Amino acid sequence: MSTAMPQFEMPPRAEGSVRPGATGSAQIEPGSDGLGNDSADPLDPGPRGSDPLHTATARRRFGWRQLLIAGLVGVLAGGAIPVALQSLDDSAASAQVEDLRSVALEYLTAIANGRAGVATGLAPVHSGGRVAPDGVLQTADPITDYTVQLVQVDGLSGSADVRYRVGGIEVFRALEARLVDGEWRLRTSLAEVADVTFSDPIARVQVAGVPLDGVAPVLLYPGSYRIDAFAGPFFLSGGDEFVVDGDPGTPTAPYVTAGVVPRIRDYATELALDTVADCQLRARCPVGYGLRLLPVGEPYPVDADADTGAIDLVVPIMALDGRDTQWFDVRLRAILDDDGAPAEWLCGEPGASAEELHGCTL
Repeated sequence: MSTAMPQFEMPPRAEGSVRPGATGSAQIEPGSDGLGNDSADPLDPGPRGSDPLHTATARRRFGWRQLLIAGLVGVLAGGAIPVALQSLDDSAASAQVEDLRSVALEYLTAIANGRAGVATGLAPVHSGGRVAPDGVLQTADPITDYTVQLVQVDGLSGSADVRYRVGGIEVFRALEARLVDGEWRLRTSLAEVADVTFSDPIARVQVAGVPLDGVAPVLLYPGSYRIDAFAGPFFLSGGDEFVVDGDPGTPTAPYVTAGVVPRIRDYATELALDTVADCQLRARCPVGYGLRLLPVGEPYPVDADADTGAIDLVVPIMALDGRDTQWFDVRLRAILDDDGAPAEWLCGEPGASAEELHGCTL
């Protein structure tokens, strides 16, 4: 008797799966997404009569995948945009720093090269007075070892720390700046007014032919200057050096040496000695009779009257008696003519004031 063997049906093979014994990558059937799903339009609900559960599952699968992709794109884009903006900001700030550094260096270079007009164009002078022309700055010993050390920018404002050497000293200054219409404008000037309010009454204070003691103040850029030497019919002055360092915290006061020309010096000394000798012949003279007289030092001016053309000099005299020494100042006055030469002399006895002068006897 034969026994019938039970018949088993093999389950249908899934589409797109890996066949037994296959060694390559999964084989994707045309029209499949590799996950066993139809790759047709995921929004298409499928043919009429299709399984509603299958349709809903497909839609849920689409929504999850789309959200995942959108999220990744958002993260990448959202991270890249701030980095790009920061890079642009850093680049713009670096460019502004370099621009300000360039302007500050151009300013120092103009001063070092004697170009006062260019320097004033880069950093206008806000105080009263006028800047001396290029020719004055070009006669000075210029600044050296100049450099821009640090530049800071904060929006429309900035500053440049500079260093230079002048007259044997090292100077540090901070130049403030402002961004105007896309260009840096320096707001700190290194030009200074030379204070010549105090000087010898007959001194002529000028540099490269430009008077510094006029009505309007004259501003000078950093450098070592020399006052013009001058010699006229009566007096001489100048030749002194002074330094402008560009720092308003330090004084800029040129000292001017003034004196009389040799011919006037000798004549005034002779007048003073003769005046004291005449005084010794009188009983009330402060200098005793018979004392030996010697001039000490040179005559020096003490007063000047531009309206009358009068210049007062003092001649120091020493009287010796062998046991003691006495010192006296003899006051003289020269009345100058239109050419600046002395037309008349007045003399005073030792210790006499300006009001006690009389005609000289020599």
